[in-house]
Order: sequence, then structure tokens, then C-alpha cells
Amino acid sequence: MAEENAKGDVVRVIKAAEEPSCPMRLPLPNGLLPKGSNQLYVTVADGSNRTYKIACSPKGWKEITLGRGWQRFYHEYKLQPSNILLFKHKGRYDFSVHIFQSPGVERTYVTSGGDSGDVTPPRSAAAAEVEQTFQSEHPFFIMHITKSLLGIHFLPNVLHFGDDVNDDMMVTLRAGEISVRAVYGRYGGNRRRNCGTISGGWADFLRKCNISVPKLAVFEISSTHPDVELLVQFVDFE
Repeated sequence: MAEENAKGDVVRVIKAAEEPSCPMRLPLPNGLLPKGSNQLYVTVADGSNRTYKIACSPKGWKEITLGRGWQRFYHEYKLQPSNILLFKHKGRYDFSVHIFQSPGVERTYVTSGGDSGDVTPPRSAAAAEVEQTFQSEHPFFIMHITKSLLGIHFLPNVLHFGDDVNDDMMVTLRAGEISVRAVYGRYGGNRRRNCGTISGGWADFLRKCNISVPKLAVFEISSTHPDVELLVQFVDFE
């Protein structure tokens, strides 16, 4: 069932996990997601902040069907058809989910999978808030520049920019008057189509921008041809 989504309401859905071979249909108004959306992000409330990207499509006006990525999520969390799932819409593309082994009894969350092409870097409430309020004429994505990332010379788990972007593509990182050339390379293996790294200039860019404490970074993809240009803004978060 779904709550009526009056302005300001939080939409929640309770569903049985059912068989993984069956489409997972959520009784959600398809206007809940941004216009033209064909994917959503599901984060299990298990403390690890593992987030899964799952394809979705509208079915009528009040139902969304989950597609590619759902079966992987189902198997990695070892779901059973009798498990009860509580989906909560966090805003835009983002949902949290609690897994119950029976009504009122929340399951422990043990996954069976490692890195996956459908698992994205952790997303936080701060990032979700920035994503909802940030306005741009360009596609953009948001990443945490954590303390551990400030200590290495490259930026991992960068979302892929598009099929026309090749390996070892030169990238211009631009923040106001600061401009640095770097290199983007895709991951190999199962994650090849989804993520890569920015290196060969990333550390210099942080230094020139005087970034020495954790920040949120908003990357606007202002160009992908002939070269990739990323407009970068750093945002404080608590």
C-alpha cells in the first residue's frame, strides 16, 4: 500500500519480496520521480550505506516496476519471498528500505555479494539535500570527498560520463578561475560500464582549490565532446 502523497508527505510502501523472477511492482505514482526517470537508488538501512541502482519503468499512473538490478539486490541480500520490505521515498531518485523476516521483526542484513556494477558509492542525507536543491542546465552528480579520499592522489568510483567517453580521456576540472587537466579511466570487469577514476591532476586540483577538509563535491558535466569538462563546486556538510 502507499500513502497519499500530499505536498510534504513522506511516501512509504510495504510489499512482500515475492519470487525474484516476478517483477517487483511498487504502488507509487510515477510522477513521484523526476520527469523522464528510468532508474532509482535503493539504500538498505543496515549501517553500511550500500546503495543499489535499479532500473524502473511506470506501469499506468500509480505503479512503478523495478527492472535491471532488482534480482541482484534480491540475491545479494538473500531475500525470501516471505520477507516484508518497507520502502521509504527520501526524495527525487532515492529510497531507503527495511527488510523484515516477519511482521514487526526486522532482519539482520547479510549480503552475499562483493563489488557490483549496480552498487554505487554511498549517498548521505546531506548529498540528497544538495541534489534536491541544486539547479543546473547540465547533468550533474554529487560525491563525498571524505578524509580518506583527501589522502590519495586519485578520485575513485566516479560515475561514467557516457558511451562516447573513451578510456584515458582527458578531463578538465574547473572551479571558478581554477582549471586543471586530469585523466579519466573506466574500471575493468563488471563495473566497466558504470564507474571509473579521475587521476593525473586530481590531487593538484584539490590543492589549488585549497580543499583540506571533507566536502561534498558537485560535478556538472558541461561538455563531453571533444573533451570532458567538469564544473566543480565544493559544499560544506555536517
